[in-house]
Amino acid sequence: MRKFLLKILPLSFLLLFSGAIFAQQQIAEFLQGNVDDAKKLSNAYLEPFGKMFGTSLNGGWYQAAAPHKLFGFDVTFTTSVVTAPSSAKSFDINDLNLSTLSVVGSNSIAPTIAGSTSAPRPQLAYNLAPTKTFDLPKGAGLPFTPMMMIQGAIGLPFHSELTLRFLPSVNVPKVGKVSLWGIGAKNEFKEFIPGLKLVPIDLSIMVGYTKFSSEFDVNYKPDPANIPSGYTAADFKGQKLALDASGFTARLLVGKSIPFLSVYAGLGYSHATTDFGLKGNYPIGIEPTYARVINDPFILAFTHSNFSANAGFRVRLGVISFNFDYTVGEYALYAAGLGISFR
Repeated sequence: MRKFLLKILPLSFLLLFSGAIFAQQQIAEFLQGNVDDAKKLSNAYLEPFGKMFGTSLNGGWYQAAAPHKLFGFDVTFTTSVVTAPSSAKSFDINDLNLSTLSVVGSNSIAPTIAGSTSAPRPQLAYNLAPTKTFDLPKGAGLPFTPMMMIQGAIGLPFHSELTLRFLPSVNVPKVGKVSLWGIGAKNEFKEFIPGLKLVPIDLSIMVGYTKFSSEFDVNYKPDPANIPSGYTAADFKGQKLALDASGFTARLLVGKSIPFLSVYAGLGYSHATTDFGLKGNYPIGIEPTYARVINDPFILAFTHSNFSANAGFRVRLGVISFNFDYTVGEYALYAAGLGISFR
Protein backbone atom coordinates (compact mmCIF):
# COMPACT_ATOMS: atom_id res chain seq x y z
CA MET A 1 0.00 0.00 0.00
CA ARG A 2 2.86 2.40 0.71
CA LYS A 3 4.09 2.13 -2.90
CA PHE A 4 0.58 2.81 -4.12
CA LEU A 5 0.26 5.86 -1.87
CA LEU A 6 3.63 7.26 -2.91
CA LYS A 7 2.43 7.12 -6.51
CA ILE A 8 -1.11 8.38 -6.16
CA LEU A 9 -0.75 11.00 -3.39
CA PRO A 10 1.54 13.39 -5.32
CA LEU A 11 -0.94 13.37 -8.20
CA SER A 12 -3.83 13.86 -5.81
CA PHE A 13 -2.18 16.79 -4.08
CA LEU A 14 -1.31 18.40 -7.41
CA LEU A 15 -5.04 18.32 -8.11
CA LEU A 16 -5.88 19.49 -4.60
CA PHE A 17 -3.45 22.41 -4.72
CA SER A 18 -3.79 23.27 -8.42
CA GLY A 19 -5.81 26.35 -7.61
CA ALA A 20 -3.43 27.64 -4.97
CA ILE A 21 -0.41 26.90 -7.19
CA PHE A 22 -2.17 28.75 -9.98
CA ALA A 23 -2.81 31.81 -7.78
CA GLN A 24 0.33 32.00 -5.64
CA GLN A 25 2.23 34.40 -7.93
CA GLN A 26 -0.75 36.72 -8.36
CA ILE A 27 -1.24 36.91 -4.58
CA ALA A 28 2.30 38.25 -4.22
CA GLU A 29 1.82 40.65 -7.13
CA PHE A 30 -1.15 42.19 -5.31
CA LEU A 31 1.53 43.73 -3.08
CA GLN A 32 2.21 46.28 -5.79
CA GLY A 33 -0.67 48.24 -4.26
CA ASN A 34 -0.18 47.90 -0.53
CA VAL A 35 -0.40 45.19 2.08
CA ASP A 36 -3.98 46.01 3.08
CA ASP A 37 -5.29 45.87 -0.51
CA ALA A 38 -3.30 42.71 -1.22
CA LYS A 39 -4.88 41.05 1.79
CA LYS A 40 -8.41 42.07 0.73
CA LEU A 41 -7.97 40.80 -2.84
CA SER A 42 -6.29 37.58 -1.78
CA ASN A 43 -8.95 36.93 0.84
CA ALA A 44 -11.79 37.38 -1.65
CA TYR A 45 -10.10 35.23 -4.30
CA LEU A 46 -9.03 32.33 -2.06
CA GLU A 47 -11.98 32.16 0.35
CA PRO A 48 -13.78 29.24 -1.38
CA PHE A 49 -10.58 27.18 -1.43
CA GLY A 50 -9.94 27.90 2.24
CA LYS A 51 -13.44 26.83 3.26
CA MET A 52 -13.49 23.74 1.02
CA PHE A 53 -10.08 22.62 2.19
CA GLY A 54 -10.82 23.02 5.90
CA THR A 55 -14.21 21.32 5.57
CA SER A 56 -12.65 18.34 3.77
CA LEU A 57 -10.65 17.54 6.93
CA ASN A 58 -13.87 16.71 8.78
CA GLY A 59 -15.00 13.95 6.42
CA GLY A 60 -14.67 10.18 6.59
CA TRP A 61 -14.33 9.77 10.35
CA TYR A 62 -16.64 6.75 10.72
CA GLN A 63 -18.13 3.84 8.77
CA ALA A 64 -20.94 2.88 11.14
CA ALA A 65 -22.77 4.28 14.15
CA ALA A 66 -21.54 1.50 16.45
CA PRO A 67 -17.90 1.30 17.53
CA HIS A 68 -15.83 -1.80 16.84
CA LYS A 69 -16.10 -4.64 19.32
CA LEU A 70 -13.19 -4.97 21.75
CA PHE A 71 -9.96 -5.11 19.72
CA GLY A 72 -11.86 -5.15 16.44
CA PHE A 73 -10.24 -2.81 13.93
CA ASP A 74 -10.22 -1.33 10.45
CA VAL A 75 -7.54 0.20 8.22
CA THR A 76 -9.05 2.36 5.49
CA PHE A 77 -7.89 4.50 2.60
CA THR A 78 -10.28 7.48 2.85
CA THR A 79 -11.15 10.26 0.43
CA SER A 80 -13.22 13.37 1.19
CA VAL A 81 -14.47 15.78 -1.46
CA VAL A 82 -16.05 19.19 -0.77
CA THR A 83 -17.90 21.25 -3.37
CA ALA A 84 -18.29 25.03 -3.56
CA PRO A 85 -21.71 26.73 -3.90
CA SER A 86 -22.44 28.96 -6.91
CA SER A 87 -22.35 32.03 -4.66
CA ALA A 88 -18.64 31.36 -3.94
CA LYS A 89 -17.52 31.55 -7.57
CA SER A 90 -17.29 35.35 -7.89
CA PHE A 91 -16.92 38.54 -5.84
CA ASP A 92 -17.50 42.27 -6.36
CA ILE A 93 -14.32 44.34 -6.15
CA ASN A 94 -16.32 47.44 -5.20
CA ASP A 95 -17.27 45.72 -1.92
CA LEU A 96 -13.59 45.55 -0.87
CA ASN A 97 -13.02 49.32 -0.44
CA LEU A 98 -9.51 49.24 -1.92
CA SER A 99 -7.32 52.25 -1.13
CA THR A 100 -4.53 52.11 -3.76
CA LEU A 101 -6.27 50.35 -6.65
CA SER A 102 -9.30 51.18 -8.82
CA VAL A 103 -11.36 49.19 -11.31
CA VAL A 104 -10.80 50.07 -14.97
CA GLY A 105 -14.11 50.20 -16.85
CA SER A 106 -17.52 49.07 -15.63
CA ASN A 107 -16.93 45.39 -14.83
CA SER A 108 -16.21 44.91 -11.14
CA ILE A 109 -17.25 41.25 -10.82
CA ALA A 110 -14.19 38.98 -10.54
CA PRO A 111 -13.96 35.18 -10.45
CA THR A 112 -12.76 33.49 -7.29
CA ILE A 113 -10.46 30.49 -7.36
CA ALA A 114 -13.63 28.36 -7.70
CA GLY A 115 -14.83 30.38 -10.68
CA SER A 116 -14.67 29.49 -14.36
CA THR A 117 -11.36 29.84 -16.20
CA SER A 118 -13.26 31.67 -18.96
CA ALA A 119 -15.12 34.13 -16.71
CA PRO A 120 -14.50 37.84 -17.54
CA ARG A 121 -11.73 39.39 -15.42
CA PRO A 122 -11.74 43.01 -14.28
CA GLN A 123 -8.64 45.16 -14.73
CA LEU A 124 -7.20 47.24 -11.90
CA ALA A 125 -5.16 50.44 -12.12
CA TYR A 126 -2.84 51.94 -9.50
CA ASN A 127 -4.16 55.24 -8.19
CA LEU A 128 -0.64 56.75 -8.08
CA ALA A 129 0.15 55.52 -11.60
CA PRO A 130 -3.17 55.20 -13.52
CA THR A 131 -1.46 54.01 -16.70
CA LYS A 132 -0.07 50.95 -14.92
CA THR A 133 -2.71 48.22 -14.84
CA PHE A 134 -3.03 44.49 -14.32
CA ASP A 135 -5.75 41.86 -14.77
CA LEU A 136 -7.07 39.96 -11.80
CA PRO A 137 -6.31 36.20 -11.92
CA LYS A 138 -8.53 33.84 -13.84
CA GLY A 139 -10.78 31.48 -12.01
CA ALA A 140 -9.03 28.15 -11.56
CA GLY A 141 -12.17 26.16 -12.33
CA LEU A 142 -11.84 24.51 -8.91
CA PRO A 143 -15.37 23.23 -8.15
CA PHE A 144 -14.18 20.86 -5.42
CA THR A 145 -11.18 19.86 -3.30
CA PRO A 146 -10.24 16.24 -2.58
CA MET A 147 -8.48 15.08 0.58
CA MET A 148 -6.88 11.64 0.89
CA MET A 149 -5.49 9.91 3.96
CA ILE A 150 -4.96 6.58 5.73
CA GLN A 151 -7.15 5.95 8.75
CA GLY A 152 -7.21 3.23 11.36
CA ALA A 153 -9.64 2.50 14.20
CA ILE A 154 -9.61 -0.01 17.05
CA GLY A 155 -12.29 -1.10 19.53
CA LEU A 156 -11.55 -0.39 23.21
CA PRO A 157 -13.28 -1.24 26.50
CA PHE A 158 -16.54 0.43 27.57
CA HIS A 159 -18.04 0.33 24.05
CA SER A 160 -15.58 2.88 22.75
CA GLU A 161 -13.34 3.26 19.71
CA LEU A 162 -10.13 5.17 19.00
CA THR A 163 -9.39 6.45 15.48
CA LEU A 164 -6.10 7.76 14.12
CA ARG A 165 -5.50 9.25 10.67
CA PHE A 166 -2.31 10.31 8.93
CA LEU A 167 -0.47 10.86 5.68
CA PRO A 168 2.99 9.44 5.07
CA SER A 169 5.58 12.13 4.40
CA VAL A 170 5.18 12.93 0.70
CA ASN A 171 7.17 15.33 -1.47
CA VAL A 172 4.80 16.95 -3.96
CA PRO A 173 6.31 18.77 -6.97
CA LYS A 174 5.80 22.56 -6.74
CA VAL A 175 4.27 22.14 -3.27
CA GLY A 176 6.89 20.60 -1.00
CA LYS A 177 6.33 18.28 1.93
CA VAL A 178 2.83 17.81 3.25
CA SER A 179 1.86 16.45 6.65
CA LEU A 180 -1.41 15.42 8.26
CA TRP A 181 -2.47 13.77 11.48
CA GLY A 182 -5.73 13.37 13.34
CA ILE A 183 -7.30 11.69 16.34
CA GLY A 184 -10.90 10.80 17.08
CA ALA A 185 -13.03 8.81 19.51
CA LYS A 186 -16.47 7.18 19.49
CA ASN A 187 -18.59 5.83 22.34
CA GLU A 188 -21.90 3.95 22.26
CA PHE A 189 -23.33 5.69 25.33
CA LYS A 190 -26.74 3.97 25.23
CA GLU A 191 -25.11 0.88 26.76
CA PHE A 192 -24.80 2.80 30.05
CA ILE A 193 -28.45 3.94 30.19
CA PRO A 194 -30.92 1.39 31.61
CA GLY A 195 -33.76 0.75 29.19
CA LEU A 196 -32.15 2.58 26.30
CA LYS A 197 -29.63 -0.19 25.77
CA LEU A 198 -32.54 -2.50 24.90
CA VAL A 199 -33.52 -0.37 21.91
CA PRO A 200 -32.42 -2.27 18.75
CA ILE A 201 -30.44 0.57 17.19
CA ASP A 202 -26.85 1.83 17.49
CA LEU A 203 -26.54 5.21 19.23
CA SER A 204 -23.13 6.85 19.71
CA ILE A 205 -21.30 10.12 20.03
CA MET A 206 -18.00 10.87 18.30
CA VAL A 207 -15.44 13.65 18.15
CA GLY A 208 -12.52 14.11 15.76
CA TYR A 209 -9.69 16.58 15.16
CA THR A 210 -7.41 16.80 12.09
CA LYS A 211 -4.33 18.99 11.47
CA PHE A 212 -2.69 19.64 8.08
CA SER A 213 0.28 21.79 6.98
CA SER A 214 2.23 22.45 3.77
CA GLU A 215 4.15 25.19 1.93
CA PHE A 216 4.28 26.50 -1.65
CA ASP A 217 7.27 28.20 -3.21
CA VAL A 218 6.70 31.82 -4.32
CA ASN A 219 8.87 33.79 -6.71
CA TYR A 220 8.27 37.51 -6.29
CA LYS A 221 11.74 38.99 -6.34
CA PRO A 222 12.74 42.47 -7.53
CA ASP A 223 14.68 42.82 -10.75
CA PRO A 224 18.44 42.72 -9.95
CA ALA A 225 18.72 46.31 -11.20
CA ASN A 226 15.94 47.51 -8.87
CA ILE A 227 16.73 45.85 -5.53
CA PRO A 228 15.66 48.23 -2.74
CA SER A 229 18.42 50.06 -0.93
CA GLY A 230 19.87 48.13 2.00
CA TYR A 231 18.92 44.72 0.59
CA THR A 232 20.58 42.11 -1.61
CA ALA A 233 19.14 39.43 -3.90
CA ALA A 234 19.75 36.84 -1.16
CA ASP A 235 17.29 38.65 1.12
CA PHE A 236 14.43 37.64 -1.17
CA LYS A 237 15.13 33.91 -1.25
CA GLY A 238 12.94 31.49 0.63
CA GLN A 239 9.62 33.15 -0.17
CA LYS A 240 6.75 30.80 0.73
CA LEU A 241 2.99 30.64 0.78
CA ALA A 242 2.30 28.58 3.91
CA LEU A 243 -0.92 26.61 4.34
CA ASP A 244 -2.10 25.41 7.74
CA ALA A 245 -5.55 23.93 8.31
CA SER A 246 -7.45 22.15 11.04
CA GLY A 247 -10.87 20.60 11.39
CA PHE A 248 -12.97 19.61 14.40
CA THR A 249 -16.28 17.77 14.42
CA ALA A 250 -18.60 16.37 17.11
CA ARG A 251 -21.62 14.29 16.12
CA LEU A 252 -24.49 12.20 17.43
CA LEU A 253 -24.75 9.00 15.39
CA VAL A 254 -27.69 6.65 14.97
CA GLY A 255 -27.67 3.52 12.84
CA LYS A 256 -28.29 -0.16 12.38
CA SER A 257 -26.00 -3.00 11.33
CA ILE A 258 -27.00 -6.30 9.75
CA PRO A 259 -24.67 -8.86 8.16
CA PHE A 260 -22.72 -7.25 5.33
CA LEU A 261 -24.41 -3.82 5.68
CA SER A 262 -24.40 -0.90 8.11
CA VAL A 263 -26.46 2.25 7.61
CA TYR A 264 -26.21 5.39 9.72
CA ALA A 265 -27.11 9.06 10.05
CA GLY A 266 -25.39 11.79 12.00
CA LEU A 267 -26.18 15.24 13.36
CA GLY A 268 -23.66 17.62 14.88
CA TYR A 269 -21.27 20.53 14.77
CA SER A 270 -18.19 21.06 12.61
CA HIS A 271 -15.55 23.79 12.64
CA ALA A 272 -12.73 24.28 10.14
CA THR A 273 -9.93 26.83 9.92
CA THR A 274 -7.55 27.37 7.00
CA ASP A 275 -4.68 29.87 7.16
CA PHE A 276 -2.63 31.14 4.22
CA GLY A 277 0.47 33.17 5.07
CA LEU A 278 3.08 34.84 2.87
CA LYS A 279 6.50 34.20 4.43
CA GLY A 280 9.78 35.89 3.60
CA ASN A 281 10.75 39.39 2.39
CA TYR A 282 8.62 41.11 -0.24
CA PRO A 283 9.03 44.50 -1.97
CA ILE A 284 5.93 46.69 -1.58
CA GLY A 285 4.85 49.13 -4.28
CA ILE A 286 5.53 49.61 -7.98
CA GLU A 287 8.82 48.71 -9.60
CA PRO A 288 11.33 50.28 -10.03
CA THR A 289 10.67 52.55 -7.02
CA TYR A 290 9.47 50.34 -4.19
CA ALA A 291 8.01 52.03 -1.14
CA ARG A 292 9.52 49.53 1.30
CA VAL A 293 10.27 45.86 2.01
CA ILE A 294 8.19 43.90 4.47
CA ASN A 295 8.75 40.51 6.09
CA ASP A 296 5.84 38.03 6.33
CA PRO A 297 3.28 40.51 4.88
CA PHE A 298 0.03 38.89 5.98
CA ILE A 299 -1.91 35.81 7.03
CA LEU A 300 -5.36 35.02 5.67
CA ALA A 301 -7.66 33.10 8.02
CA PHE A 302 -10.74 31.33 6.70
CA THR A 303 -13.22 29.68 9.06
CA HIS A 304 -16.33 27.65 8.37
CA SER A 305 -18.58 26.46 11.19
CA ASN A 306 -22.00 24.87 10.96
CA PHE A 307 -24.46 22.35 12.30
CA SER A 308 -25.16 19.71 9.69
CA ALA A 309 -26.62 16.28 9.03
CA ASN A 310 -25.15 13.36 7.15
CA ALA A 311 -26.10 9.85 6.12
CA GLY A 312 -24.09 6.91 4.84
CA PHE A 313 -23.54 3.19 4.62
CA ARG A 314 -20.83 0.53 4.78
CA VAL A 315 -20.76 -2.70 2.79
CA ARG A 316 -18.51 -5.46 4.10
CA LEU A 317 -17.56 -8.56 2.08
CA GLY A 318 -15.51 -10.72 4.38
CA VAL A 319 -12.82 -8.42 5.77
CA ILE A 320 -13.01 -6.03 2.77
CA SER A 321 -15.20 -2.98 3.36
CA PHE A 322 -16.44 -0.01 1.34
CA ASN A 323 -18.19 3.02 2.81
CA PHE A 324 -19.77 6.22 1.53
CA ASP A 325 -21.55 9.16 3.13
CA TYR A 326 -22.89 12.60 2.27
CA THR A 327 -23.05 15.68 4.51
CA VAL A 328 -25.61 18.36 3.70
CA GLY A 329 -24.43 21.97 3.82
CA GLU A 330 -23.46 25.12 1.96
CA TYR A 331 -20.16 23.36 1.26
CA ALA A 332 -21.41 19.81 0.65
CA LEU A 333 -19.07 17.02 1.75
CA TYR A 334 -18.79 13.56 0.20
CA ALA A 335 -16.62 10.86 1.79
CA ALA A 336 -15.71 7.34 0.68
CA GLY A 337 -13.32 4.69 1.94
CA LEU A 338 -11.94 1.29 0.99
CA GLY A 339 -10.10 -0.96 3.38
CA ILE A 340 -10.16 -3.96 5.67
CA SER A 341 -12.43 -4.29 8.71
CA PHE A 342 -12.63 -6.96 11.41
CA ARG A 343 -15.28 -7.22 14.15
